[in-house]
Amino acid sequence: MTDNCKICLREIDEQSIEEHIAADHAGTPASVQEVYADRYNTIFDSNGELRPQYRDDSSDSDDEDSSLHITTSGTGSQNESESHHNDSASSDTNSNTEGAHNLTQSTSNSTNQGSSGSTRSVNRGNGSNSTDTIEIRDDAGQNRLESESVNAISDEGVDNSVSVPGSTPLSGATGNKWQMIGVGGAGNHILDAILLRRETLREQNSPLAQVWDGGLADYAGLNTNIAELGNTFYAQQDRAFSREKLITNGMIGYRHHNYSGAGRNWKVGRTLMQKDFEDEKNAIKDRLDVDQRDLEASQAVMLIHSVTKGTGCGSTPVLAKNIRNLVSEGTGVADATTLSKPILSSVVLPSETEFGASEMVRGVVGMAYLSKHVDGIIPFDNSKLDSQRTDFAVDIDQAALEHYNPPMYTDVNRLLVTFLEAFTMSSTPQSADTTGTERISGEVFDVPDSFRPVQRKYSVASERAYTPAVVMAPVIGTTSASRFDRARLDTLARSTLLQGQLVDFDPKSAWGGTFMAYGPAEKMEELEPLLQDGELTSILSGQDFLAREQYDGPSSVDIYVNQLVVPHVDNVYLWGLIWNPNLPTLERMYKHARELVEQSENKEAQELREAWETIEPLFDCLGRENMG
Repeated sequence: MTDNCKICLREIDEQSIEEHIAADHAGTPASVQEVYADRYNTIFDSNGELRPQYRDDSSDSDDEDSSLHITTSGTGSQNESESHHNDSASSDTNSNTEGAHNLTQSTSNSTNQGSSGSTRSVNRGNGSNSTDTIEIRDDAGQNRLESESVNAISDEGVDNSVSVPGSTPLSGATGNKWQMIGVGGAGNHILDAILLRRETLREQNSPLAQVWDGGLADYAGLNTNIAELGNTFYAQQDRAFSREKLITNGMIGYRHHNYSGAGRNWKVGRTLMQKDFEDEKNAIKDRLDVDQRDLEASQAVMLIHSVTKGTGCGSTPVLAKNIRNLVSEGTGVADATTLSKPILSSVVLPSETEFGASEMVRGVVGMAYLSKHVDGIIPFDNSKLDSQRTDFAVDIDQAALEHYNPPMYTDVNRLLVTFLEAFTMSSTPQSADTTGTERISGEVFDVPDSFRPVQRKYSVASERAYTPAVVMAPVIGTTSASRFDRARLDTLARSTLLQGQLVDFDPKSAWGGTFMAYGPAEKMEELEPLLQDGELTSILSGQDFLAREQYDGPSSVDIYVNQLVVPHVDNVYLWGLIWNPNLPTLERMYKHARELVEQSENKEAQELREAWETIEPLFDCLGRENMG
């Protein structure tokens, strides 16, 4: 039989569709009733149980065969997908996987605070509760079956039962830092790198694991391509989704396409995400692997994606808009703080060799639509990431990372995780990580401190259609020095603002920036007097860097420096976000888009004209000449 099941989209191996449903979908009768209404009463009785002729009393009650598991024999291949940074899964990524197997086997059901053998029930919708039997592993790694109450059926008839490895002790209660969502191929791979970093730290018994335990309220991977998402550590090991649950919890455009991707078309990505929220539907509440309680309790939302392919470019702005609407409703456990919840977006730009004309158009459109619905955009440029030194990048189990990330991007992703880890520890709840991070003096900035100081510098008299997000250029540098004076601080500033750019930009064109110096206690004690005396601020303000004195406008170029003791690192690091500078990559994208609008009559140009009112405000605010 060559037909595919309309629920899981797999080819039907059984003799009939009824037998396939009984074998693979007996646990989700509501999905069967909606998709195969004409066959439902033949297969299920009035209680939603299989009729006797379809029962297999000798079968094992777990669903191990339908779960996604890592293959470690070296003979498998990852899915072919998008070609630029993190958007392509190499066909060779199953090589050298013995180490990956050792890591992932021990973490399959022990993520989220290391609670081995635990699961959590996630309430996704408004349906009735039921008891579901799930497979988990005990501390000895043995499979066992437990029953837990899960919210099984929403009003839309979607299977909402989710078994996710053990929740963090603070999850949804004390406001862990990020609700992190990786969208599309790039976002899925970077999320994997973050999760593998956490697992590596746990394997090493490093207190730095607490940075991520306290830093992640929750996380999710979303995609329009089921094979791409299905090949991730997140889907295979962390969540251990069956194919059906992967579809209901991770697929954008549920039941509106065949889950094979957006085909480099941003309008397809946008339309599919819009379908998830049209009429009375709300995919976040109804089915996606995003716990509304954790979303509302988190300090901020971090979206991770590319902006030059169909899914990341088209879907993410729609998701951001609906997250904003949801957290602004004033419902749930975080009622007092939802209205001001920050939403940031870490976006990946392809290298010059991968940056064609169509990528430029999608990049302009993606950045612009995103800018309407998030507070800050952190762009990462593959060209700069590829040229960076990687000796200070964080340690992630190499075999596991190469297994789940395209090998050509493992070093790039380690650098990205290095930057995001520093951002995470800047305001990780102290109750969650007292052994992982310590503050010595001054205020460690929270997420709003990274963008709100500059929001007040936008012109109120502007005729722009909206006030765009702050574009925040990322930088990071390090030194192994043990003793510090002004000269060594100058060297650290140069390694950060000039050599440590993770996207190409001109520091002298920026509206200002916020920085964090961090390192071990003994070195930070040596550095503290210089920081307190304003030496680092003075250096960063100088002519070689942000050139504050060159600005003669009505506003001001503000520079903030914070400090943090991190006992379990060896070097001193300087981390920063630089506000609204001129970025050559974005300028090149914008110039090409404007030429199309002015000179071409093709469909791409017409789509740009329709979006131009959204595009102009973002690009009009880059550069110091546009401040205030």
